[in-house]
Amino acid sequence: MAGEDVVVVEETVPGTIDMKVTTKKPISFYVRSAKSFFTGVGKEGEEKKEPCCILNISGLGEAINTAVAAAVAVESEGLAVIKSIETSYPDMTSGRGCARIL
Repeated sequence: MAGEDVVVVEETVPGTIDMKVTTKKPISFYVRSAKSFFTGVGKEGEEKKEPCCILNISGLGEAINTAVAAAVAVESEGLAVIKSIETSYPDMTSGRGCARIL
């Protein structure tokens, strides 16, 4: 998969996807990815995946802005509604805490 853009997602419950954003890719990449989860994704010639019902977007530290931008973008286009916003300050392996939004 060298050279391809990949979004880290986990499907813990059918219809629910957890998307973890970072600062390694531009905000527009995550906005497009979030939108595609609600409209259904698929490459040409392949079967299209079904749209998800719930998308949990999370970001740590400087990626919080990216997570918020992706969530606001899907809501502004009418694809989803933001149901809840959670913030926390979890302990990290380095011993220091880091701000998180979910």
